[in-house]
Amino acid sequence: MISGTIRRRATAALVGAAVLALLTGCDLFAPQDTKDIEETSDGVSGTVGQVFVGNAVLLTLESGTPTNLVASLVNNGDKTENVDISTSAGKESVSLEPSQVVQIGSSDSGGGQTVQFEDLGAKPGSLANVTFDTGTETLTLRVPVLDGALEQYKDLAP
Repeated sequence: MISGTIRRRATAALVGAAVLALLTGCDLFAPQDTKDIEETSDGVSGTVGQVFVGNAVLLTLESGTPTNLVASLVNNGDKTENVDISTSAGKESVSLEPSQVVQIGSSDSGGGQTVQFEDLGAKPGSLANVTFDTGTETLTLRVPVLDGALEQYKDLAP
């Protein structure tokens, strides 16, 4: 009777260990998807120095009309950063305090700022070069040009 109880407990322990190994073993061989972040938005992102540029898009109604830049700038550093944003149609500047987030494209939202370019000449559906310069580093992004047809951008188009 003692040997039967010991066998059942040993069998249960072995089955439990096998199940545990099978459930956790795939973590050893499967790649971790959190290491490779994919863009899940309409815009493009990048980092210049200590400043993260998130979801940058250009909005215009048609070629030859003003073009609004919509993006989020995040200062991840511990000092104030001045970012010059330039296209073939001109240059604008944005100042960010340490840990500050600036929403470009809407001056209505708290901390927002409007960055607009006249005569960029980019048509909706094209890509335009936008350069972000912190004085120590430069980043040029190929930013998609959209119109106000998408609901989330309707109020942000010029």
